[in-house]
Amino acid sequence: MIHLSPQRRNKLILLALALTLSAFFLLYSQFFRIQILQYTYWNSRAERQHYFLVKQPFKRGTFYSNTSIQKGGYRPVPFAIDVPLYHLYADPSVLPKNLHKELQESMLRMLSPTLKESIKLSSELARKTRSRRLISWISEQQKNKFSSWWKKFAKEKTLPGNGLFFIRDFKRFHPMGKTLGQVLHTIQERRNEKTGNAIPTGGLELSLNKFLQGSMGIRRLMRSPHNNLTTGEILKEPIHGSDIELTINHCLQAIAEEELEKGVKFHQAKSGIAIIVHPYNGHILALAQYPFFFPDQYTKYFNDPARTIDTNIHAITHAREPGSPTKAFTLALALHANRILKQRGAPPLFHPFEKIQTDKGVFPGRSKPLKDVRLHHYLNMYMAIQKSSNVYMAILADRIIETMGPQWYYETLQTMFGIGKKTGVELGGESPGFLPKPYSLTSSGKLAWSQATPYSLAIGYNFQTTALQMTRAFCAIATKGILPTLTLVRRIIQKTKNTQNILVDNTKKERIEQFPRVLHPDDCQEIIYALKFATKPGGGGYKANIFGYTQAGKTGTSMKLINGQYSHRHHYSRFIGFAPASSPSFVLFVGLDEPKPGFIPGIGLNHRGGQCAAPIFREIATRTLAFLSVPMDDPLGFSRDDPRGAPENADWYQEVEALNKLYKKWNS
Repeated sequence: MIHLSPQRRNKLILLALALTLSAFFLLYSQFFRIQILQYTYWNSRAERQHYFLVKQPFKRGTFYSNTSIQKGGYRPVPFAIDVPLYHLYADPSVLPKNLHKELQESMLRMLSPTLKESIKLSSELARKTRSRRLISWISEQQKNKFSSWWKKFAKEKTLPGNGLFFIRDFKRFHPMGKTLGQVLHTIQERRNEKTGNAIPTGGLELSLNKFLQGSMGIRRLMRSPHNNLTTGEILKEPIHGSDIELTINHCLQAIAEEELEKGVKFHQAKSGIAIIVHPYNGHILALAQYPFFFPDQYTKYFNDPARTIDTNIHAITHAREPGSPTKAFTLALALHANRILKQRGAPPLFHPFEKIQTDKGVFPGRSKPLKDVRLHHYLNMYMAIQKSSNVYMAILADRIIETMGPQWYYETLQTMFGIGKKTGVELGGESPGFLPKPYSLTSSGKLAWSQATPYSLAIGYNFQTTALQMTRAFCAIATKGILPTLTLVRRIIQKTKNTQNILVDNTKKERIEQFPRVLHPDDCQEIIYALKFATKPGGGGYKANIFGYTQAGKTGTSMKLINGQYSHRHHYSRFIGFAPASSPSFVLFVGLDEPKPGFIPGIGLNHRGGQCAAPIFREIATRTLAFLSVPMDDPLGFSRDDPRGAPENADWYQEVEALNKLYKKWNS
């Protein structure tokens, strides 16, 4: 036995105590560092082992039809909606390799019987990871069927119940198929991986994307054989996109699309457009285009260059020379000039009943005389619109230029009807068209406005407009001088669990009160009288006559430029009008691109606007008036073989007879 002195023993005790305290201090320091200083780091590592985060998808905003114009008030009818579906995920680390083939066969049998998915499943199940998406867009019925099978299979094979699990997501769906396809467009199936936001293919989905998109939520799930991975703690609620009530009514859209398709096929045209606008509030009630675009099949269109053009909205992207409907604008400019000259104490440019010689057609700057479809020796304003005279309109243009000047002509045409400017509708890619400006130069260095320009402008050539611009311009005539702002959006509403916030409201009275007056009501009335003559016997648009109602409108058949030359075989034919004439419920544009040229027995010259576009106008207008329950304002205005008809007592019969007699007297 070793004997230690008291001093030696005390020193050893102190040393042992010091070592013990040092060890305790080191242990405490490490504990402090891990539990306090490095808490976030170690806690996150622990959670990664037991938990993982899943993005909680948001619901994209819904597009709704404008059912407020129907009897019974507004009711929600969707054009495009997000449908809840599911994605199948796996935790490959807990699925034994020897079961992969059996799992794959079962998944394909119940969820996705395609070879492509088979190849994908083989590679995804072989990955060393804790979460992989296997199959996308699974219905609730398929999910429930597969879940029942998996629960039994996992129990039989002693596998973790969360080795396969479902995550809910939303997919864009169009319950009306191709209806309003080009205007709506759609979104790609793949999303932005960081934000979860959709990638629109075009149309309103793209232009209104900032309203439609929301933000992803976050859900935390536990990795445990006993935990169901379809449930979990919501850390952040998703914010859903705003809903958009359109001005388009699904019934009117269907009517326009149906009649347009029949017309395009019958007249063997390349394509067609039909637009219905409420002239007083600028709401676009229908915007149809044929051939159609099926949004849910968007890949077929974008993978085929020949079909991609059908995804464009021709009513705003294709600017064309508008042809004869512009003659109504020429009358408006001449009547407006008369008012200005009267204020100055100067003689007027012309009088609507003035007998003007129209058999010459020679104008300054033109190498060839202007001609009408048939020779007219003398015409007044009403006859000129009825017969669609080029020479008469050029004479008015000549008088306007001589008295008011080219700059006045240019500025007034642009201000009155918005020619050369975008309508501002809520769609991307809108063309402003083209209107030559006096004293300016073209890209080639030539004058944009030559001596002959006003005579071309007067009859609808040498400038370009879109179909939507022309429709808006005719609204100014229909409303007796008010030029509306067009819109496709009625309201945009952001909804949460407890609140509803209206972000955009185009139903307010204040909006309409801001529309500018661009024409005098009396001048508009004179133009409407002339346009009524154009849709009666003796007028080029008589096939647009709506039985039981009054209407006013103008045909147009413009030659297209092919390889820099005007073609006599390629035309764009149109009819623009409104009904009832005295208090219009709508303005309607119908346009056909390249109807088959030539004479058809019982039809006439197939390619002319009065033969191909006017009958489509009549059919769409007739069904639209019935749908809107607009009372007949010409109840005797039916054909003679109809028992309801009494043409001699119908609206405008006496006026048409008198005008036709006067025309024969002047031109016999």
